Order: sequence, then C-alpha cells, then structure tokens
Amino acid sequence: MPLRAPVTQSSCLCVPSDISAVPSARREVVAITRAWGLPLSEDEVGTLESPAGEVIAKAVVHTPHGCRVTVSWDGARVRLEAEDEKAGPLPERVATDIDIDAENGRGLRLVDSLALAWGSHPSTTGGKTVWFEVGSCRLSH
Repeated sequence: MPLRAPVTQSSCLCVPSDISAVPSARREVVAITRAWGLPLSEDEVGTLESPAGEVIAKAVVHTPHGCRVTVSWDGARVRLEAEDEKAGPLPERVATDIDIDAENGRGLRLVDSLALAWGSHPSTTGGKTVWFEVGSCRLSH
C-alpha cells in the first residue's frame, strides 16, 4: 500500500500591536488546532499555548505594526510563526543560567523548554520571524 502524504493545514491571523491582544491570540491559536481535529493529546495542544503567548507578545511589544501569526500542521508537528516588521537582531538561544528575576530572556527560555524546536530568520517584510514547533505524534501510514 502506498504511503499517503500528510494533509497539511495552515491558518493566519493578524495581532495588533497591543499587549492586551496577546491572550486572545494565544487562545485563538489553540482553538485553530483543536478545530483541525489533529491527532495530538490535550497535553500537546496545551503545550502550544504558553510558547505562543511568549512569541506573540515579543512580536507585538517590539513593533508598532503588530504581527502576523501563521499556524500550520505538517502531519506530525504544529508550527507557529510570528512575523513582525521591525528590523533588528534575531533572537538567539538563551543561557540556561539566566537570572529568573531578570527583565529579559525568560520568555525564550520557556519556548526553548516547551518546544521541540524553535528558531528565527529574517522575514520578507524586512523584520523577523520567530517560530517554534510542538507535537510528537508520528505520521500514520
């Protein structure tokens, strides 16, 4: 029997440059993945919520234009990308010995601890995109 390619899904939302919009955007990301009926456990879907809030908050706080959030499913992992229009240095891995009372760095440390993978790259808008992936299910044959 031939292998079937996984069905991919993708959805986008725009989040205004207002920190008060982050909780709603975070909940919408989770609602999108639940609506797709993905073969993820509730723990895996729940794991999506915290890093989504951190990545979206970082994007909206640092730009007056808000950000574009893309949520996608490749058959094994959910990927979230938050794209902003502010040029600047790309986020990097944070040291594990960071001061927990420090003003900066805790959010990406949380993303690093919860996501299977994360990173950043320059965006097509001249800004940057920060992404992460969650999920652990295997592709079905």
